[in-house]
Amino acid sequence: MRVKFAQLGWLGVLIAAGLYGLAAHAQYPEKPITLVTPFAAGGSSDLNARVFTRFLTDYLGQPVLIKLVPGQAGQKGTLEAVQAPADGYTLLFTDNYRDQLHRHTFRNDAYDTNRDLVPVARVNYGQVAIIVRSDSPYETWAQLAADARTRPGEITFSHSGLWVAFFVPGLQIMRNLDLHFRFVPYRGGGPAKAALMAGDVDFSMAFPATVAADVEAGRVRLLATAGSERMDPNVPTFVEIGLPPTTGFIHRVIMAPAGTPEDRLTILRQALARMQDEPLYHQMMGQLGENTEYLDGDGYQDVRRQQARDYADLVQSLLEP
Repeated sequence: MRVKFAQLGWLGVLIAAGLYGLAAHAQYPEKPITLVTPFAAGGSSDLNARVFTRFLTDYLGQPVLIKLVPGQAGQKGTLEAVQAPADGYTLLFTDNYRDQLHRHTFRNDAYDTNRDLVPVARVNYGQVAIIVRSDSPYETWAQLAADARTRPGEITFSHSGLWVAFFVPGLQIMRNLDLHFRFVPYRGGGPAKAALMAGDVDFSMAFPATVAADVEAGRVRLLATAGSERMDPNVPTFVEIGLPPTTGFIHRVIMAPAGTPEDRLTILRQALARMQDEPLYHQMMGQLGENTEYLDGDGYQDVRRQQARDYADLVQSLLEP
């Protein structure tokens, strides 16, 4: 009988330990989550993050803190996230360029995004616009393009960094339309826009979130927008000016370090999915001029594989004589 009591005693200890483990595990998150964003303040990704983290904070019961880590075309922030413990408390808010294109354009022995990061979800996608100041001599894209042909290499273009959201469509415009601009790099979309507003460059690009108020106030003029459907009835699309329909799109993605427990990824995805049913979230994103085309991790992984092939082809085409 004493043996049986002993067995029951050990069984009780095991059950208690198991229940404690489940309780501790169920507490995730039990402390704030850091969302590393490898972008400068004031850009579209920064503004998007400030909207959705507000809702995730409520749904997860812990603050989701944005940590801006710009530099080295996104590699500095990406490396910080990759090197963080894979426990769900450090996430990365990145995009398709830094995730898949940079594999082919920057030497990097410190990490491999396909090996070291897993997608939590795609929050949305953005379409860039070509912009000038309202007092610019260019009232249409056709006027800017015509001037660029007469003065190759003299028209200045501010972009947000090498091989990212504005640089890549800028290259595609030159390649597809046989134009040549002088590229002027800045550390993010916010500084690139500031350079335009200061009159330091002739034109730039931006996402709707960053220029909606400027367009409404008459400080900025749109000359063309990405995609095949007009965002503004008076402004031509990239397709209309002769560009491929995929030019100028950014996919904004939340990533986690590889090895993050699957049940914690599930909790994060459930919170993001819950956000899609929140009318205020859609309203706030609409006020930024952004869509809310959500994809969970598995759905975006399929897009990610296609991007890996597309960007490899793009870089190879640029290297060809």
